[in-house]
Amino acid sequence: MALPKRAPRTAMTDLAFLQREIDQLVGRFAAQDPAETAAAGEWLPSTDVYECRGNLVVSIEVPGLTPDNLKIAYRNHRLIIAGERRERKTPAGDGAFLCMERPQGRFVRTIPLDQALEVQKAEARLAGGVLTITIPRLKDRRGRETVITIQWEEEAAR
Repeated sequence: MALPKRAPRTAMTDLAFLQREIDQLVGRFAAQDPAETAAAGEWLPSTDVYECRGNLVVSIEVPGLTPDNLKIAYRNHRLIIAGERRERKTPAGDGAFLCMERPQGRFVRTIPLDQALEVQKAEARLAGGVLTITIPRLKDRRGRETVITIQWEEEAAR
């Protein structure tokens, strides 16, 4: 069986391929939310977003934080979770840390939500170091038909 001959790649096709790859890379960087990049001294807790039983659920690992250290807001189709873990001292108060791996400082997580949600009915629960935010989804409106009436003005007789 003879293999079909392939046209040799030209410099122009290689250049077009490289340009497409660079465009995709730049697009991914541009789509990255600046609030999601942690500045010096800031941290980002691990976050899961999933759907369950008609709800959108957001789970965020925030061990050691209390509800007083957290703030949740919804603005411009974005869920914004902010908090702060204060600097820790050794239990005795007079010692020094030899190793400190748990992050401290402020964090802000911004999660874009482009779905139809009932934000007024959202609930947040903090248990076991995990903040769970449950937001009910609006019932599917895609099948609903909205009729728009047409106003018709008859042309004046000529």
